[in-house]
Order: sequence, then C-alpha cells, then structure tokens
Amino acid sequence: MMKFKSWVLGIGLLISNVAFSQTVQDGFRFLDRHQPSRAKQVFDGLVASAPTGENYFNLGLYYLHLRDWDNAKASFEKGKAADPKNYLNPVGLASILVGQNNVSAAKVEFDKIIADTKSKNIDVLYRIAEAYSMYYILGKEESFNANNNDPGEAIRLIDVIQERMLKDKKLPAPEHYIVKGDAFLIKNDGGNAVTAYEAAIAQDPRNVKAKVKIGTVYLRGKNYKETQARYKEALDLDSNYAPGHRRYGEYLIIGGQYKNASRYFRKYIEKAEATPEVTMETAKLLFLSKDYDGAMKYTDEADKRGVRDNDIYRMRGYSRVEMGNFQQGIDNLDEMVKKGVKPYFMDDLYFGKGYQGLGKDSLAIAYMEKAAPLDTNNNVYTLIHDIRYKQKRYLEASVAGTKSIDWKVKRAQTVGSGDYFKVAMDLYLTAAYINKADTIGRPAMAMRADSMFAKSISVNDKWPPFYINRARANNFIDYDGTKWLGAPYYEKFIAVVEQLKAEKSTQYKEDKNQLFEAYKFLGGYHLSVTKDEAKVKELFTKAQEIKADDPDIKAYFNPAPPAAAAPAAVAPKK
Repeated sequence: MMKFKSWVLGIGLLISNVAFSQTVQDGFRFLDRHQPSRAKQVFDGLVASAPTGENYFNLGLYYLHLRDWDNAKASFEKGKAADPKNYLNPVGLASILVGQNNVSAAKVEFDKIIADTKSKNIDVLYRIAEAYSMYYILGKEESFNANNNDPGEAIRLIDVIQERMLKDKKLPAPEHYIVKGDAFLIKNDGGNAVTAYEAAIAQDPRNVKAKVKIGTVYLRGKNYKETQARYKEALDLDSNYAPGHRRYGEYLIIGGQYKNASRYFRKYIEKAEATPEVTMETAKLLFLSKDYDGAMKYTDEADKRGVRDNDIYRMRGYSRVEMGNFQQGIDNLDEMVKKGVKPYFMDDLYFGKGYQGLGKDSLAIAYMEKAAPLDTNNNVYTLIHDIRYKQKRYLEASVAGTKSIDWKVKRAQTVGSGDYFKVAMDLYLTAAYINKADTIGRPAMAMRADSMFAKSISVNDKWPPFYINRARANNFIDYDGTKWLGAPYYEKFIAVVEQLKAEKSTQYKEDKNQLFEAYKFLGGYHLSVTKDEAKVKELFTKAQEIKADDPDIKAYFNPAPPAAAAPAAVAPKK
C-alpha cells in the first residue's frame, strides 16, 4: 500500500513539474493558437509556483485576450499588491479601459506610467503599444471598434523601443514588429504593415503568426493570389496552427469555394481547443461557407455546452431558412424576439427570406425594406426587386433595382449591364401597362426605359436583347407610329445576332420570333420611308422564312387584285 502511495505521489510531482516547467512563452503560444485552457493551465501554474507581480500580470493578460474584464482586474490587482514597483500591472488595469472602448481614459493612465518610467522600460512600452492595437477586430462594424484603439500611438511607442534597442546594439523582438504591423493594418496602410510583419519573419523565419497576418493584409487589399500564397506558406510551415485554417477558410469564402472553406473551418476546430465559444464561432463560420448542416451541428453542440448567446437562435433560424425549412427558421427567430432581443438587420433579412419562402411576399418585403439600408454585405435590394417583379409591380421593382445600383456604386462594386437592363425592363413594362391614350405618360415612361437600355449597351454592346427591347421602348415613345424610332435598334439587333452567329457564340440562343419582329418592322420602315423596294423585299423574304402565314407578309407577296370597276348606271326607261 505504501509503495502505491509513493508511486501516485511520484506521478503527481512529475505532472506538477511538467506543468511548472512550461514558460510564459508557452502560455501565450497556446493562447495564440486558440487553445485557452492549455494557456490558462500554464499561467495558473506559474502563479501557483511563484505568485509574483509578473506572473499575475501574465495571467491578467490572458484574461484580457478573452475580454474577461473582472478576472483580468482581479489578477492585475493581486500582481500590484505582490509587487508595487512592477509597472506592468498598472498597465494591465489601464488596458481594460481600452478594451471597454475608453481609450482616452486609458491614455491618461498610460502617459503617467510612461512618465514615471522615463520611457526606458521596454516591457512597459511594448505592452502599452499592444493594448492600443489588440482589441481592434478587422471587419467589425465601426461601433465595435470605436475608441478601442490608437494605432498612431502604438507605432510611436514601438519606434521608441526600436531606437533604444538598436542604440544598445540589440535587435527588436518579433512581437514588437507584429504589434507595429497590426497598428499599420488598423490605419489601412497595407504596405507598411507587410514591411513590419516581414521584419518579424526576418527575426524568426518560423513565425507562422506573421505569415498569416501578411496573408490577411493581401486579402484586405483584394490581392487574392498573394493571399492564397501566404496562407498556404503558413500552413505548410505549421499545419497545426488553427488561426491559419480559419483565415484560409475565410479567403475561400470570398472566392465562392464554399465546400473547400467548410473543410478548413472543420480543420480549425480540430486544431483549436473546442471551447463552447470556439464551437459557436465555428458554427457561424460554417454557416458563411454554406455548410448549413455543419452550422446546425455545432450550434446544437454549443447549446449543449452551455453557451448563452442569442446567436444560438440566429444560427438555427438562418440555417433552417437557407435549408428551406422556412417556418422552423421563423419560429427560431421569433423565439429570440420573445426573449426581449431587438432584431438587427440580419434578423430582418432572414425573417424576410423565411416569409418569402412561405409565399408571404408582403411580410417578406416589410422585413427586407428594414434590412436593406443597413446591410453592407448583402444587396437586399435585389431580393426586393425580384419579389416586386414577380408581383408585376414593375414601377416599384424599378425603384428597388435603382437602389440596388446605388448600393453597388456606394461600395465601389461593379455595376453590370444586367443591373441596368433589369431597371430598363421594369420601366418598359410599366410603360406597356399605361393606356395607349395617355400620349404623355406612356412616352415619358418609355423614355426613362430607353435611357436605362442605353446604359446597358454602354457596358455591353454585344447582347441582342438590349437592342430589341430598346427598339420596343422607342415604339412606345413614337406613340402615333409615324417616326419609326425603333428602326436603328432593330438594325443593330440583327447585326449583333449575325455577329454572334459568325463567332459561333454559345452564350446567346437565337430567338426566331424576335428576328421576325425585326425583319417585319424594318421591311415596313423601308416600304413607308425609304421606298427601297429591294430592301423591302429582302427583309420581308427573311420574315416569310420564319412565319410564312403572317397575313401582312402574305399580303405583300400576294397583293389582292384590284377591284373591278362598277358598271355604269343605266337610266331607267320611261
């Protein structure tokens, strides 16, 4: 029995020594790799073995990264009590203010500490610089990042560090360059950000974190070739680096490679620690990659593990709507609202999609119109347009289509010929439903359509439908049919069709009915206006080859014989 106890004690001491032999660097490496429990084990172990001001600071910094302000504050205060002369814990306490979007108050405290240390404490300067950049999250809305960063001050402090270290003939640490790169990235200065990250790699060629960050810079700059190369380089260097898999998956989403993106997000949760928070985050990532089954799976797992987050309802609601389970999706979102959660624009969008799926278009429109002005990622106006078009409410469809174009312009996105064509057709069909007797309103609406057809053609002058529909719009403008305004557009329609045929294009499928319409109209134009009999015959012949039984064409080729003269009246005999 004694031997057994000694063996158990020995194993316990061995485990304890292994834990305590791990360094601060190990703890932060685990944290960077999204393995918080392992990181906490290291920091707790270090505090237990030596409750110094520095060890309490590192534990507090761990909590800062998790945005656990209460535990961070408790750790920093213990560190301050353990070593009042250590300035790192006051830095930590002020860093909480930055994370809580009060950078101005934090700066007052930081400046006091810098003055007290006479700008000579490298660790103090570095941790303050880090605090000025660590809470900013790329892609988050402005309200989230408001007053939680000061990249200019972060860069200044790192420059001070570098000057002092070079003066002492020491090289700045890789982490110094990474903070500097992060600050430049906040300032949207991709060139200097890459320079800083590459400096970190020069110091540490195996710095996978810096390599991933360079990829993110290129992703932000839409240099997708370099993005892919850098992410791949990072994962080739360290395939166990969880954030690399996540970032690569996000890049693949942008390229529309949803299935592949899902694969990398699943690798992410394999390599990271599957905490309830990471599980929930993975569910969101899988949703973005259109892996709705996976999103549901990890949402349920996060729920089982005690995540108390409204996104539980959102992920279930959104995923079910996308999977076609519209009523269930709406029910999930309704459940969230009943708990007092005020819907934001994405919730409104999915309420709208759900009701659209159920065929309740009026409700769908009501929700989508709330979402559209606020959604910077999805052009909701296109959805509104399509519903209005289906309802044959063409004028309202044109309004939504125009707003869709404005949405793209505002975000520097390409406005395609199809965008203009949609609005043009909306206006043309609106004109078509206006009474012919309205010789002001109908032509005016048709002129608006003509203008949009012109914009379509300015973007793409090789698409026949643009020309024939512009011809039809001009026929409405020419309300009494005397000006033959459609003629040049019918001519261009035929010319483009012939060109595409010569090029053996497979994109455009020839429409015989449209060709007949063009040949017949132009034949009538030459018959009435130019009096070019040869041209008339050529065009009517082509029309006849398509529709031989058309009465107007038949009448041209087979004119009725002139009526016989009536016999002279004979006076009645008296």
